Amino acid sequence: MAIDPQEIKEKKDPESIILSFHMESSATLWNRIFEGFSSEMVLVSRFEGKNRKALDILYRFGSIVAEKYGKCAVEPRVYGIVIKKDVSDEPEETINEWMDLMRRLRHEIIEVL
Repeated sequence: MAIDPQEIKEKKDPESIILSFHMESSATLWNRIFEGFSSEMVLVSRFEGKNRKALDILYRFGSIVAEKYGKCAVEPRVYGIVIKKDVSDEPEETINEWMDLMRRLRHEIIEVL
């Protein structure tokens, strides 16, 4: 009995890996008011795995990202990984490219699952 590749493709769960973004800053309201908006800003990409296999793959991808991209920090968490990138001096275009890279990474992880 042959396995239909379309059948396998349909079984992949795009919700098995959830990607979200947020920004962190060390600045206080005081810094913002009196020093302007030039303080440190960090873009946080959070990858959350919904099962053990997804978590294992996230940890492996996290170590690859940490080795390949030196300007970011990868932190393992119980729910998956967090990738932090300092974007204080980065133009909007570079930030958008980084977010696109994270989306492609999510797609690659789902393909491995």
